[in-house]
Amino acid sequence: MSKPTATPSLTVHGDKITASSRDVAKAFGKQHRNVVRAIEELDCSQEFKLLNFERLKFNHRGNEYIYYPMTRDGFSFLCMGFTGKQAASWKEKYIAAFNAMEAELLQQKIWIGGLTQALEHICPTPPTEADNIRNQRAVKTLRALAAYWSILEEMPLRAAESAACVVGRLRRLDDLDLTRHQFGDMRDFLERAIIHSDKDMRPATEEQINAIKFLVEACAQFRYSRDRNIYNLLQEEYGISIETIVNATSGEAKRIAALAYNLLHQHLMQTMTINEIKRRAQEADGKRPDSDELPPQIDDGEEQP
Repeated sequence: MSKPTATPSLTVHGDKITASSRDVAKAFGKQHRNVVRAIEELDCSQEFKLLNFERLKFNHRGNEYIYYPMTRDGFSFLCMGFTGKQAASWKEKYIAAFNAMEAELLQQKIWIGGLTQALEHICPTPPTEADNIRNQRAVKTLRALAAYWSILEEMPLRAAESAACVVGRLRRLDDLDLTRHQFGDMRDFLERAIIHSDKDMRPATEEQINAIKFLVEACAQFRYSRDRNIYNLLQEEYGISIETIVNATSGEAKRIAALAYNLLHQHLMQTMTINEIKRRAQEADGKRPDSDELPPQIDDGEEQP
């Protein structure tokens, strides 16, 4: 028999709050295989079972087993057959845990909904554009990046565009169709080419490398990137590793520093926008700030640079 768990364990699975059959088995002191069998033999409609139980698999010591994440309704239907004083206590604990998590998610939805409305008021979403207009915008973006790269490399613009077209698998840039061609791959290729492109082949100076380090570390403190290792982010999204920075030429260092600066500037602008939204929300709730001149702050307790 499984050892009971101390507290109910819930997760958000998809858009639903769920309890795992594995955790339920531990909480109620039952063998997991018996809980799985009880779920599969429930005398309920197939529609109810599909809505409230999801059959998933997990591996343990090289063997594959079944488990079920279940919703509040699924948990209630299953556990109404569990009897005894200990079972009753765990039912109460799970109901309280479901209530608490649902209340927390509701508050998050309310906050996000208010933030979305505020952002929409400040920066309205433009109307949906026709496919040909979107294609034209994408072509302009790629042509601008290719032109910048061609200047840095001192090569014809046609050559730069052709290289991007090879990546996107199309004959010429003006043939771009966002529904068929790899716009993202073309853009990433050109941005990386720009970063690593320069005729100045002298080794980067210590001052240049330190400047990049300061910019990158400043970016890392913001909520938009602090949940990830900032150097992993640079590697995955821009192809820039620590080795790239340390071994960069002077020209490459300038390009990397420019990218890091743009990232930092973007984070600062996002933070200032969110702080302004919060300030206006406080005013709307009657909680006026002490001063009309509020310095920008990094959101949610983050240190100011």
